[in-house]
Amino acid sequence: MDVETISKGIGLFTSAISALKQAIELLPDSSKKTEASAALQRAEEQFKIAKAQAATELDCELCRNHFPPEIMLSSDEVHWTCPQCGNKKDYPQAAITKGRLFS
Repeated sequence: MDVETISKGIGLFTSAISALKQAIELLPDSSKKTEASAALQRAEEQFKIAKAQAATELDCELCRNHFPPEIMLSSDEVHWTCPQCGNKKDYPQAAITKGRLFS
């Protein structure tokens, strides 16, 4: 799996979801609008699950404090933070140099 390709795909899908949300907001209040909103919410959940699965394939750290798991972010590969809940996870430098992460 190519990280750049996955990143571009995630960005495009995120843009599409945003555009769909805006379009749904323009619909008059009706049962069709409610159905469209529910379908979009299901699609967003499925996208989050797919994103977590891709992250797992790429050996990224995931926060498992919620579902679907969120990709944890790090600027130094030692200190990781979940952008959704703020959960923090630290790895000792020895784990990194022994190939625990990003080998």
